[in-house]
Amino acid sequence: MEEVTSTNDYLKQLLSNIKPLPEATAIMATHQVKGKGQRGNSWLDKPSETLAISFALYPKDFSAHQSFNLNMLVCLAVQRWASTLLPDVQIKWPNDIYIHGRKLGGILIENQLSGHHIRSSVIGIGINIKQQTFPLVIQNKATSLYLEKPTTPIKPIEHYGLSLLSTITACYETIDLKDTQQLRDAYNDSLFRKGIPAIYEVEGKTVTGIIQGVESNGKLNIVIDNQERLFDLKEIGFKL
Repeated sequence: MEEVTSTNDYLKQLLSNIKPLPEATAIMATHQVKGKGQRGNSWLDKPSETLAISFALYPKDFSAHQSFNLNMLVCLAVQRWASTLLPDVQIKWPNDIYIHGRKLGGILIENQLSGHHIRSSVIGIGINIKQQTFPLVIQNKATSLYLEKPTTPIKPIEHYGLSLLSTITACYETIDLKDTQQLRDAYNDSLFRKGIPAIYEVEGKTVTGIIQGVESNGKLNIVIDNQERLFDLKEIGFKL
């Protein structure tokens, strides 16, 4: 698509109007007018510079209480794909892709439930590919493939979309989505700032903590003042 409000919203609309859509049906846009991020945040992209893609999955007999497993699998697949292009790619909890302390991309998963099971998932991914500059407010927090490897010839956005989708579907077909321990071990091995003292914001206060890893329910385990604490989304902020 040349332009959509959000690839996730467009695909969800297709899912509601056309049945059935084949699994891994994907929508890619040259430009998202209202790109969506996690927790209601917006995703900023520039026309033809950002990879913006959403695709549908239909996990079989997959309980909603294991939804973080799907998040871990997709994060690991995106990291695997990005690692073919750049070194030292990490996952920042819960669903961002980082390199050298800066955000390369992000993932948004929106699940549709049927009772206590996930009927379908719309998975949106944004990756910074060609950006040479970013708005002042995020210029110290964001990076792109071009900025990390400016000497590498940049291919058309469609190339990255197809190769990313291929990597994710291969992981989805070969990794057991219900094997929480396997996914959690791999996710924690790739976790940004794991085992490193760093600064965080908790309840309006600045604290020093050391990430231990994530729990099976997706909560972040951090040692603060010699005590392990678990945090959910929006309960802790990462400071530079």
